[in-house]
Amino acid sequence: MADGGASTFILLITALLVSGSVSAVLINQWGDMTSALEENRKGKEADSKTSVAFAGDAMEVDYDDSVSPNVMTFYLQNTGQYVLDEGTLVIMVDGVSVTSNITATILPSGADWTEVRLLEVEVYSSSWAYQNDDSVSISAVVSSEITSGYRGTGTMNIEVRLDV
Repeated sequence: MADGGASTFILLITALLVSGSVSAVLINQWGDMTSALEENRKGKEADSKTSVAFAGDAMEVDYDDSVSPNVMTFYLQNTGQYVLDEGTLVIMVDGVSVTSNITATILPSGADWTEVRLLEVEVYSSSWAYQNDDSVSISAVVSSEITSGYRGTGTMNIEVRLDV
């Protein structure tokens, strides 16, 4: 009897040690998962507070075909809560990226692109053959400045009519 009690006690101690080790691993994994979920939440929060919209009359976007390269001018407004970084601006005209051929100026100049400021965007291309009243699809993607270690992204898509 005494022999059976000792082996039972050894098995009990072994089971307690194994379950304690497993618990430590599970708690550690739970902490890692919680951290990852928190990082994901902060990233989504940055995206939800980053927004950009077309500003002005979409039926009269200025287009100058008398110069080479041709110039399209329109305005974007920060409609989010985070300050936008105009250096990250990507513009697509009719699905073609023209990022290297743009000039972006915050109005009034010398300021940050906050929700009360407009961004004047001039897009240049010598391959366009647009005419007055042509419809053009414009897309813009922009990121916020890094806030609390996170950068949000906002997008805008609109169909506009050109005014030569």
